[in-house]
Amino acid sequence: MENITLQAQLRGVGRHQVREVRSVDRVPAVVYGGQEDPRPISLEARALRRALHAAGSGLLSLQIAEQAPVQVLAREIQRDPIRHHMLHVDFQVVSMTQRLRLHVPLEQQGTAPVFGNPDMVLVRQLDAIEIECLPADIPARLVADISKLVTPDDEVLAADIVLPPGVKLMTDPKQVVFSVSIARAAVEEEAVEEEQAVAEEVEVVAKGKAAKGEEEE
Repeated sequence: MENITLQAQLRGVGRHQVREVRSVDRVPAVVYGGQEDPRPISLEARALRRALHAAGSGLLSLQIAEQAPVQVLAREIQRDPIRHHMLHVDFQVVSMTQRLRLHVPLEQQGTAPVFGNPDMVLVRQLDAIEIECLPADIPARLVADISKLVTPDDEVLAADIVLPPGVKLMTDPKQVVFSVSIARAAVEEEAVEEEQAVAEEVEVVAKGKAAKGEEEE
């Protein structure tokens, strides 16, 4: 994977300093781990968005001012609940010789034969799975092949995800990642049809009883 380097600046702490950082289209962040105390930093918002998108769950090279670059992971990203832009990012400095546990996002791939039936819909149970590996082996993303979904009873499990060499699955292998369900509209239509069938049956029975009563008279 391409080594992505982000330029960062040290910043002050406190609400006033954070507002100043955001006013010039920068994102406040903190970098922790390694041999130093946590350091408050800021990064240019557009460059940060591009870097996080390209890296996925993988490593970033973070250069703070004139210091030597360090390898980091974006551990937590806080976003505005309405506008969804980044409010704050936590970066963890990692050792390239120490195994890490982290969640990696999942992408679906392939075409599921079951969706030849338009009433079937795909149900995503997990957005990411947990793995353990060395920092150099961290995959940016993992792929779930949905082509095995042939019948409504089929499922894609965590164990079905193909992992790169050196990567260990930590999520329960039996955890369902993708499953199939009948569309809500189809369920509602089926329920209406059943109600109509029951009503018609009741009506036929009622007419039959009425006719029998007339004959007895």
